[in-house]
Amino acid sequence: MSLVDAAFINLERRETPMHVAGLMIYELPPDAAPDFIKNLVRRFRSPVKLGAPWNQVLAKAPLSRLAPAMTAVSQIDFDYHVRHSALPAPGGERELGELISNLHGVWLDRSRPLWTCHIVEGLEHGRFAIYLKIHHALADGVRCMRFVEACHAMTPDQAIRAPWDGTPTTKRKPCAPADPAMTPRLGLGDVAAAVRHTATSMRWSRDHDPELIRPFSAPRSKLNGYVTNARRVATQQLEIDRLKRIAKHAGVSSNDVYLSVIGAALRAHLSAQDGLPDRSLIAAVPFSLRQLGDDANGNQVAFSWATLATDIDEPAVRLNRVHASTFAAKRHIEAMPAPLRPLLTAALAAPATLAGAAGLTQWLPPPMNLVVSNVPGPASTLYLGGARLEALYPVSIPMQGQVLNITGVSYGRHLNVGFTGSRDALPHLQRLALLSRTALDELERAYEN
Repeated sequence: MSLVDAAFINLERRETPMHVAGLMIYELPPDAAPDFIKNLVRRFRSPVKLGAPWNQVLAKAPLSRLAPAMTAVSQIDFDYHVRHSALPAPGGERELGELISNLHGVWLDRSRPLWTCHIVEGLEHGRFAIYLKIHHALADGVRCMRFVEACHAMTPDQAIRAPWDGTPTTKRKPCAPADPAMTPRLGLGDVAAAVRHTATSMRWSRDHDPELIRPFSAPRSKLNGYVTNARRVATQQLEIDRLKRIAKHAGVSSNDVYLSVIGAALRAHLSAQDGLPDRSLIAAVPFSLRQLGDDANGNQVAFSWATLATDIDEPAVRLNRVHASTFAAKRHIEAMPAPLRPLLTAALAAPATLAGAAGLTQWLPPPMNLVVSNVPGPASTLYLGGARLEALYPVSIPMQGQVLNITGVSYGRHLNVGFTGSRDALPHLQRLALLSRTALDELERAYEN
């Protein structure tokens, strides 16, 4: 298990469960039988021989607390792992949001494989949902997308497949990873090297690259409070064509536009609560280190830092500021030796994560205000046993000291954005989701004019 994967196990607490999830919303087939959902549940509960990560449990060993490892089990209780729920009437977004918020705050049982799947019927307009939860030590965002793609078809005439169907029962040899640092030989000395390199480059950037955002330069804000295990989940869809059109006009990337939209929404949301810092909020932005075709389990990700320009009111000026910081971050990462890139994440996250686990976040400057990520998903329409996948939302992890996570997944024509927050620390999360659409409208008008 890599340093990052092990951290997700060792730093897990009841207040901060370290699982991620996908919320998939479907339209029933036009000719669906009355027992379509019942048959779907039966199919998902059908015993099959599972491969990693679906058959993995934490190994019980003397040093498991220091060096956690996974071991395979042969017997899986599918009735436990596959749950069947129904929403109360009217089965709208509110009822679904409350259910998913409650489910996402519940720990995964460490004596069993670290995943559960909930099939939810009763959504309005003839729809149903699947909420698939898996421990973050077993999969990063890109790997989770592979699970989604594995159980769907591109035509509606295919039989039902579960996400774990077809998973190799023996671990497939992955292609050569993009970074040698992803091998298990790495240790604390490599992390120290990453720290030294980062410190040197950050000192140089103070004089030569002022747009580069440094870790621990974020202002303290309402987003850096204490997290309980009570969750609030909200969702929003942003049209990818609109993001691309603005990006083309502005000469920036679509991800810059996305970050600017999130910055504008946070500015409006915190201003309404009299909680907007004078200095801009800072986001940690993950990027994948996987090579094309790499299906290895676990996490292959590193982080860069970007301003959200929440101290700027004018949309176009905000976007230019965001772009300047992401461009500087890209230069910094490309100049870093490839083996050190994933270790940078462990090195920079360790102090804040350990402080959060010990309840000491109020004594340290926050390394960032929140995580904002963007995961590429399927471009074509997908089907599950004839049911069309309407939307695919990520549900992620708030951490101690970072009470909000915002993750987007592209699917078809939309960027599906999941807002996952600590219910007690960040109220009115759905309002923030609505403000992101308002922010996109304002940015679009700025470039139309």
